[in-house]
Amino acid sequence: MKRRDFFEKGLIAGTAAASVSCQKTADSAPLKRKKALMYPGTQAFRDSDAELEFLVRHGITNKVGYPAISPKSRAWQLEDMEKLIEQNDKHDVRVDMVPLPIDQMNAEGGQAPDYMLCTCERGDREIDLICDMIRTTAKAGIPAIKYYLCESPNQRTESVPLGRGGLRYSTWDLEKAKDRPPFKTPVSADENWERITYFLKRVIPVATEYKIRMACHPCDPWLPPGYRGVDRVLGGFEGFKRLIEICPSPYHGLNLCLGCMAESVEDPAKEVPEIIRYFGQRKKLFLIHYRNIIGKRNKFQEVFQDNGVMNMHRIMQVMKEIEYPYMFVEDHEPSHPDDPGSRQSAAFQWGYMIAMLQAVNDEG
Repeated sequence: MKRRDFFEKGLIAGTAAASVSCQKTADSAPLKRKKALMYPGTQAFRDSDAELEFLVRHGITNKVGYPAISPKSRAWQLEDMEKLIEQNDKHDVRVDMVPLPIDQMNAEGGQAPDYMLCTCERGDREIDLICDMIRTTAKAGIPAIKYYLCESPNQRTESVPLGRGGLRYSTWDLEKAKDRPPFKTPVSADENWERITYFLKRVIPVATEYKIRMACHPCDPWLPPGYRGVDRVLGGFEGFKRLIEICPSPYHGLNLCLGCMAESVEDPAKEVPEIIRYFGQRKKLFLIHYRNIIGKRNKFQEVFQDNGVMNMHRIMQVMKEIEYPYMFVEDHEPSHPDDPGSRQSAAFQWGYMIAMLQAVNDEG
Protein backbone atom coordinates (compact mmCIF):
# COMPACT_ATOMS: atom_id res chain seq x y z
CA MET A 1 0.00 0.00 0.00
CA LYS A 2 1.32 3.44 -0.94
CA ARG A 3 1.99 5.90 1.87
CA ARG A 4 -0.69 8.32 0.51
CA ASP A 5 -3.30 5.53 0.34
CA PHE A 6 -2.42 4.47 3.83
CA PHE A 7 -3.00 7.95 5.27
CA GLU A 8 -6.22 8.50 3.29
CA LYS A 9 -7.69 5.21 4.46
CA GLY A 10 -6.56 5.95 7.98
CA LEU A 11 -8.14 9.38 7.84
CA ILE A 12 -11.46 7.95 6.59
CA ALA A 13 -11.42 5.26 9.25
CA GLY A 14 -10.52 7.75 11.94
CA THR A 15 -13.27 10.12 10.86
CA ALA A 16 -15.82 7.30 10.91
CA ALA A 17 -14.65 6.19 14.33
CA ALA A 18 -14.83 9.72 15.63
CA SER A 19 -18.34 10.05 14.22
CA VAL A 20 -19.42 6.84 15.97
CA SER A 21 -17.71 7.99 19.15
CA CYS A 22 -19.49 11.36 19.05
CA GLN A 23 -22.78 9.63 18.38
CA LYS A 24 -22.29 7.37 21.39
CA THR A 25 -21.42 10.36 23.53
CA ALA A 26 -24.53 12.21 22.38
CA ASP A 27 -26.73 9.16 22.91
CA SER A 28 -25.32 8.49 26.35
CA ALA A 29 -25.53 12.08 27.56
CA PRO A 30 -28.09 12.44 30.35
CA LEU A 31 -31.42 13.81 29.23
CA LYS A 32 -32.45 17.17 30.61
CA ARG A 33 -35.59 16.23 32.51
CA LYS A 34 -38.27 18.66 33.55
CA LYS A 35 -38.49 18.71 37.32
CA ALA A 36 -41.71 18.96 39.29
CA LEU A 37 -42.31 22.27 41.04
CA MET A 38 -44.04 20.73 44.09
CA TYR A 39 -42.28 19.65 47.27
CA PRO A 40 -43.11 17.44 50.29
CA GLY A 41 -44.04 18.92 53.63
CA THR A 42 -46.12 18.22 56.72
CA GLN A 43 -48.98 19.63 58.75
CA ALA A 44 -48.85 17.01 61.51
CA PHE A 45 -46.01 18.29 63.69
CA ARG A 46 -45.66 21.38 65.80
CA ASP A 47 -42.62 23.58 66.30
CA SER A 48 -40.46 22.28 69.16
CA ASP A 49 -36.76 21.55 68.61
CA ALA A 50 -37.36 17.80 68.93
CA GLU A 51 -40.20 17.79 66.40
CA LEU A 52 -38.34 19.97 63.91
CA GLU A 53 -35.26 17.77 64.14
CA PHE A 54 -37.48 14.75 63.50
CA LEU A 55 -38.80 16.37 60.33
CA VAL A 56 -35.37 17.27 59.01
CA ARG A 57 -34.02 13.78 59.71
CA HIS A 58 -36.71 12.44 57.40
CA GLY A 59 -36.18 14.93 54.58
CA ILE A 60 -38.99 17.37 55.42
CA THR A 61 -38.06 21.05 55.45
CA ASN A 62 -41.43 22.72 54.75
CA LYS A 63 -44.45 22.70 57.03
CA VAL A 64 -47.65 24.20 58.30
CA GLY A 65 -46.84 26.29 61.36
CA TYR A 66 -48.92 26.75 64.48
CA PRO A 67 -48.67 30.22 66.03
CA ALA A 68 -49.82 30.78 69.57
CA ILE A 69 -53.34 32.18 69.98
CA SER A 70 -53.89 35.07 72.33
CA PRO A 71 -56.41 34.01 75.04
CA LYS A 72 -57.71 37.56 75.18
CA SER A 73 -58.17 38.39 71.50
CA ARG A 74 -58.50 34.77 70.20
CA ALA A 75 -56.14 35.85 67.39
CA TRP A 76 -52.46 35.78 66.43
CA GLN A 77 -49.97 38.36 67.61
CA LEU A 78 -47.18 39.44 65.28
CA GLU A 79 -44.46 38.78 67.85
CA ASP A 80 -45.67 35.21 68.32
CA MET A 81 -45.65 34.58 64.56
CA GLU A 82 -42.15 35.99 64.31
CA LYS A 83 -41.02 33.67 67.13
CA LEU A 84 -42.57 30.75 65.23
CA ILE A 85 -40.61 31.62 62.09
CA GLU A 86 -37.39 32.13 64.04
CA GLN A 87 -37.79 28.72 65.73
CA ASN A 88 -38.25 26.99 62.37
CA ASP A 89 -35.41 28.96 60.77
CA LYS A 90 -33.02 27.51 63.38
CA HIS A 91 -33.57 24.13 61.74
CA ASP A 92 -33.73 25.43 58.14
CA VAL A 93 -37.45 24.62 58.03
CA ARG A 94 -39.78 26.98 56.16
CA VAL A 95 -43.27 27.83 57.41
CA ASP A 96 -45.35 27.70 54.24
CA MET A 97 -48.77 28.18 55.74
CA VAL A 98 -50.76 28.58 58.96
CA PRO A 99 -54.28 27.26 59.76
CA LEU A 100 -57.07 29.50 60.96
CA PRO A 101 -58.03 28.35 64.49
CA ILE A 102 -61.64 27.86 63.40
CA ASP A 103 -62.51 25.42 66.19
CA GLN A 104 -61.74 28.24 68.64
CA MET A 105 -63.63 30.99 66.84
CA ASN A 106 -67.00 30.52 68.48
CA ALA A 107 -66.99 32.59 71.68
CA GLU A 108 -69.63 30.30 73.14
CA GLY A 109 -67.51 27.20 72.53
CA GLY A 110 -69.44 25.70 69.63
CA GLN A 111 -67.63 23.48 67.12
CA ALA A 112 -68.74 25.57 64.16
CA PRO A 113 -68.12 29.32 63.95
CA ASP A 114 -71.14 31.60 64.11
CA TYR A 115 -70.57 32.90 60.57
CA MET A 116 -71.46 29.41 59.31
CA LEU A 117 -74.53 29.13 61.54
CA CYS A 118 -76.15 32.52 61.02
CA THR A 119 -75.70 35.94 59.46
CA CYS A 120 -75.39 37.86 62.69
CA GLU A 121 -73.27 40.23 64.73
CA ARG A 122 -71.34 37.38 66.38
CA GLY A 123 -70.40 36.01 62.95
CA ASP A 124 -69.29 39.47 61.81
CA ARG A 125 -66.97 39.73 64.80
CA GLU A 126 -65.41 36.39 63.89
CA ILE A 127 -64.89 37.49 60.29
CA ASP A 128 -63.29 40.74 61.48
CA LEU A 129 -60.94 38.63 63.59
CA ILE A 130 -59.99 36.55 60.53
CA CYS A 131 -59.29 39.68 58.49
CA ASP A 132 -56.95 40.87 61.25
CA MET A 133 -55.18 37.48 61.23
CA ILE A 134 -54.67 37.77 57.45
CA ARG A 135 -52.99 41.15 57.95
CA THR A 136 -50.79 39.76 60.74
CA THR A 137 -49.82 36.78 58.56
CA ALA A 138 -48.74 39.14 55.79
CA LYS A 139 -46.67 41.26 58.18
CA ALA A 140 -44.93 38.10 59.40
CA GLY A 141 -44.08 37.09 55.82
CA ILE A 142 -46.02 33.80 55.75
CA PRO A 143 -47.62 33.43 52.29
CA ALA A 144 -50.75 31.32 52.89
CA ILE A 145 -53.56 30.35 55.24
CA LYS A 146 -55.64 27.19 55.24
CA TYR A 147 -59.20 27.05 56.53
CA TYR A 148 -62.59 25.41 55.99
CA LEU A 149 -66.21 26.52 55.68
CA CYS A 150 -68.22 23.77 57.40
CA GLU A 151 -71.50 24.08 59.23
CA SER A 152 -71.17 20.76 61.10
CA PRO A 153 -68.35 18.56 62.44
CA ASN A 154 -66.63 15.71 60.62
CA GLN A 155 -68.45 12.37 60.75
CA ARG A 156 -66.86 8.98 61.44
CA THR A 157 -67.85 5.50 62.58
CA GLU A 158 -65.95 2.73 64.38
CA SER A 159 -62.66 1.61 62.83
CA VAL A 160 -63.82 -1.80 61.60
CA PRO A 161 -62.13 -3.84 60.31
CA LEU A 162 -58.67 -3.07 61.64
CA GLY A 163 -55.97 -2.61 59.04
CA ARG A 164 -52.72 -4.41 58.35
CA GLY A 165 -50.72 -5.14 61.46
CA GLY A 166 -53.58 -3.97 63.67
CA LEU A 167 -53.69 -0.41 62.32
CA ARG A 168 -56.71 1.73 63.10
CA TYR A 169 -58.08 3.57 60.07
CA SER A 170 -60.34 6.61 60.17
CA THR A 171 -63.60 5.07 58.94
CA TRP A 172 -67.00 6.18 57.65
CA ASP A 173 -69.95 3.92 56.95
CA LEU A 174 -73.11 5.90 56.27
CA GLU A 175 -75.31 2.83 56.77
CA LYS A 176 -74.10 2.55 60.38
CA ALA A 177 -74.76 6.23 61.04
CA LYS A 178 -78.03 6.83 59.22
CA ASP A 179 -80.07 6.97 62.45
CA ARG A 180 -78.01 9.62 64.24
CA PRO A 181 -80.13 12.52 65.55
CA PRO A 182 -80.34 15.86 63.69
CA PHE A 183 -77.66 18.48 64.22
CA LYS A 184 -78.54 21.26 66.62
CA THR A 185 -78.69 23.82 63.81
CA PRO A 186 -80.33 22.73 60.53
CA VAL A 187 -78.91 24.37 57.40
CA SER A 188 -80.32 24.30 53.86
CA ALA A 189 -78.14 24.48 50.74
CA ASP A 190 -79.33 28.02 50.01
CA GLU A 191 -78.50 29.15 53.54
CA ASN A 192 -75.10 27.48 53.32
CA TRP A 193 -74.22 29.23 50.07
CA GLU A 194 -75.48 32.55 51.39
CA ARG A 195 -73.14 32.33 54.39
CA ILE A 196 -70.19 31.08 52.35
CA THR A 197 -70.62 33.90 49.85
CA TYR A 198 -70.92 36.49 52.62
CA PHE A 199 -67.70 35.19 54.21
CA LEU A 200 -65.76 35.19 50.94
CA LYS A 201 -66.86 38.69 49.95
CA ARG A 202 -65.59 39.97 53.28
CA VAL A 203 -62.37 37.96 53.47
CA ILE A 204 -61.00 37.43 49.95
CA PRO A 205 -60.57 41.17 49.14
CA VAL A 206 -58.44 41.51 52.29
CA ALA A 207 -56.38 38.42 51.35
CA THR A 208 -55.94 39.81 47.83
CA GLU A 209 -54.82 43.20 49.13
CA TYR A 210 -52.24 41.56 51.41
CA LYS A 211 -51.30 38.83 48.91
CA ILE A 212 -52.14 35.90 51.19
CA ARG A 213 -53.28 32.70 49.49
CA MET A 214 -56.44 31.36 51.14
CA ALA A 215 -56.71 27.55 50.81
CA CYS A 216 -60.17 26.16 51.59
CA HIS A 217 -60.41 22.52 52.74
CA PRO A 218 -63.50 20.41 51.92
CA CYS A 219 -65.99 19.39 54.59
CA ASP A 220 -65.19 15.81 55.55
CA PRO A 221 -66.84 13.59 54.48
CA TRP A 222 -69.23 14.27 51.61
CA LEU A 223 -72.74 13.71 52.99
CA PRO A 224 -76.03 13.19 51.19
CA PRO A 225 -78.29 16.28 51.13
CA GLY A 226 -80.37 16.59 54.28
CA TYR A 227 -78.24 14.25 56.38
CA ARG A 228 -79.07 15.09 60.00
CA GLY A 229 -80.92 18.20 58.83
CA VAL A 230 -78.01 19.76 56.91
CA ASP A 231 -77.31 20.23 53.21
CA ARG A 232 -73.51 20.06 53.15
CA VAL A 233 -72.31 21.84 49.99
CA LEU A 234 -68.49 21.75 50.19
CA GLY A 235 -67.87 18.01 50.40
CA GLY A 236 -66.78 17.39 46.81
CA PHE A 237 -66.01 18.61 43.31
CA GLU A 238 -69.27 20.38 42.45
CA GLY A 239 -69.17 22.47 45.61
CA PHE A 240 -65.54 23.44 45.12
CA LYS A 241 -66.24 24.26 41.48
CA ARG A 242 -68.87 26.78 42.57
CA LEU A 243 -66.73 28.05 45.45
CA ILE A 244 -63.82 29.19 43.28
CA GLU A 245 -66.18 31.16 41.04
CA ILE A 246 -67.22 33.35 43.98
CA CYS A 247 -64.93 36.37 44.45
CA PRO A 248 -62.45 35.59 41.63
CA SER A 249 -58.90 36.26 42.82
CA PRO A 250 -55.48 34.64 42.39
CA TYR A 251 -55.42 34.41 46.21
CA HIS A 252 -58.70 32.46 46.47
CA GLY A 253 -58.16 28.70 46.09
CA LEU A 254 -58.17 25.28 47.62
CA ASN A 255 -56.55 22.95 50.08
CA LEU A 256 -57.39 19.93 47.94
CA CYS A 257 -57.61 16.87 50.14
CA LEU A 258 -57.30 13.90 47.78
CA GLY A 259 -58.82 11.65 50.42
CA CYS A 260 -61.92 13.84 50.69
CA MET A 261 -62.24 13.96 46.92
CA ALA A 262 -61.97 10.15 46.78
CA GLU A 263 -64.57 9.88 49.55
CA SER A 264 -67.02 12.01 47.54
CA VAL A 265 -67.11 9.98 44.28
CA GLU A 266 -68.03 6.51 43.03
CA ASP A 267 -64.78 5.75 41.15
CA PRO A 268 -61.86 7.47 42.91
CA ALA A 269 -59.11 6.00 40.69
CA LYS A 270 -60.70 7.50 37.59
CA GLU A 271 -62.34 10.66 38.92
CA VAL A 272 -59.77 12.16 41.31
CA PRO A 273 -57.04 12.75 38.66
CA GLU A 274 -59.59 14.72 36.61
CA ILE A 275 -60.55 16.77 39.66
CA ILE A 276 -56.88 17.63 40.18
CA ARG A 277 -56.57 18.65 36.53
CA TYR A 278 -59.67 20.87 36.65
CA PHE A 279 -58.51 22.95 39.59
CA GLY A 280 -54.80 22.76 38.73
CA GLN A 281 -55.30 24.14 35.25
CA ARG A 282 -57.10 27.10 36.84
CA LYS A 283 -54.24 27.68 39.31
CA LYS A 284 -56.54 27.13 42.28
CA LEU A 285 -54.49 24.54 44.21
CA PHE A 286 -52.53 25.97 47.15
CA LEU A 287 -52.07 22.83 49.28
CA ILE A 288 -52.60 19.12 48.54
CA HIS A 289 -53.30 16.41 51.12
CA TYR A 290 -51.65 13.41 49.50
CA ARG A 291 -53.56 10.46 50.92
CA ASN A 292 -55.49 7.37 49.84
CA ILE A 293 -58.58 5.39 50.81
CA ILE A 294 -60.15 1.97 50.54
CA GLY A 295 -63.74 2.32 49.38
CA LYS A 296 -65.69 5.21 47.87
CA ARG A 297 -68.57 7.60 48.65
CA ASN A 298 -70.47 6.75 51.86
CA LYS A 299 -68.22 3.84 52.88
CA PHE A 300 -64.45 4.13 53.19
CA GLN A 301 -61.35 3.76 55.33
CA GLU A 302 -58.37 6.14 55.21
CA VAL A 303 -55.21 4.13 54.62
CA PHE A 304 -51.53 4.51 53.79
CA GLN A 305 -50.76 5.83 50.31
CA ASP A 306 -49.62 2.44 49.00
CA ASN A 307 -52.70 0.56 50.17
CA GLY A 308 -55.77 2.19 48.63
CA VAL A 309 -57.87 2.35 45.49
CA MET A 310 -55.99 5.25 43.87
CA ASN A 311 -52.70 4.85 41.99
CA MET A 312 -50.67 7.44 43.88
CA HIS A 313 -47.86 7.34 41.32
CA ARG A 314 -50.39 8.36 38.67
CA ILE A 315 -51.71 11.05 41.01
CA MET A 316 -48.18 12.42 41.36
CA GLN A 317 -47.75 12.42 37.58
CA VAL A 318 -50.88 14.54 37.25
CA MET A 319 -49.64 16.94 39.93
CA LYS A 320 -46.43 17.35 37.93
CA GLU A 321 -48.33 17.65 34.64
CA ILE A 322 -50.40 20.61 35.89
CA GLU A 323 -47.22 22.22 37.31
CA TYR A 324 -48.55 22.33 40.86
CA PRO A 325 -45.97 24.56 42.61
CA TYR A 326 -46.61 24.23 46.34
CA MET A 327 -46.40 21.81 49.24
CA PHE A 328 -48.06 18.40 49.44
CA VAL A 329 -48.46 16.74 52.83
CA GLU A 330 -49.53 13.53 54.57
CA ASP A 331 -52.92 13.56 56.28
CA HIS A 332 -55.10 11.39 58.55
CA GLU A 333 -52.33 8.97 59.46
CA PRO A 334 -53.36 5.42 60.36
CA SER A 335 -52.71 4.87 64.07
CA HIS A 336 -51.48 2.05 66.28
CA PRO A 337 -51.02 1.69 70.08
CA ASP A 338 -47.31 0.93 69.54
CA ASP A 339 -46.86 4.24 67.65
CA PRO A 340 -47.79 7.05 70.06
CA GLY A 341 -48.02 10.35 68.23
CA SER A 342 -48.06 8.49 64.87
CA ARG A 343 -44.38 9.24 64.32
CA GLN A 344 -43.73 5.93 62.54
CA SER A 345 -46.83 6.51 60.44
CA ALA A 346 -45.71 9.99 59.41
CA ALA A 347 -42.17 8.85 58.58
CA PHE A 348 -43.51 6.03 56.39
CA GLN A 349 -45.69 8.47 54.47
CA TRP A 350 -42.90 11.02 54.00
CA GLY A 351 -40.62 8.34 52.60
CA TYR A 352 -43.35 7.30 50.19
CA MET A 353 -43.99 10.91 49.13
CA ILE A 354 -40.30 11.62 48.52
CA ALA A 355 -39.90 8.38 46.55
CA MET A 356 -42.93 9.18 44.36
CA LEU A 357 -41.56 12.64 43.67
CA GLN A 358 -38.18 11.19 42.68
CA ALA A 359 -39.95 8.68 40.42
CA VAL A 360 -41.89 11.30 38.44
CA ASN A 361 -38.86 13.54 38.18
CA ASP A 362 -36.86 10.64 36.73
CA GLU A 363 -39.50 10.09 34.04
CA GLY A 364 -38.65 13.28 32.17
